[in-house]
Amino acid sequence: MISNDAAERAARITAVIFDVDGVLTDGGIMLDSSGGEIKRFNVQDGTGMKYLIRAGYRLAIVSGRDSHATIARARELDIDDVYQGYKDKMDAYEELKRLHGLSDVEIAFVGDDLPDIPIMRASGLAVAVKNARPEVKGIAHYVTELEGGAGAVREFSEWLLRAAGKWDAIMERYRPRKGSG
Repeated sequence: MISNDAAERAARITAVIFDVDGVLTDGGIMLDSSGGEIKRFNVQDGTGMKYLIRAGYRLAIVSGRDSHATIARARELDIDDVYQGYKDKMDAYEELKRLHGLSDVEIAFVGDDLPDIPIMRASGLAVAVKNARPEVKGIAHYVTELEGGAGAVREFSEWLLRAAGKWDAIMERYRPRKGSG
């Protein structure tokens, strides 16, 4: 589902914040025999996030939980702004805005569960993944057709890039070069 004004909102976005569990992952948490946490991330979601970075968007991660796996994934994707252990995610949101001089209308937030609602209400573009709670979907400007951890972030990333007129620049590197072929 896409609201009537989602594309207009997309044009103002300069930063995207992602929740982790249920958005960047399928929401499952695996523990190894020593109690260490294991998370499964979707490689295409990561590629979509790299496209956003390449197009000039600032990316951030905000999670209510602390996880070494999240830090490792953020490092792989060159995401510096990682806020973990925030039971009130609005604290991280406000800090991110202050740190980078962002306004609400410039921020998209991708979430799935009730703790994400305050940021979704504050941000310029609220995004819910397919497997989000009904209350979260109810306030979203964009609801993905794919589930969290299963391509939803890639889907949203491509939609945002297209809506903002930045997709052609991403595709340019994949077009045949003159003289080849």
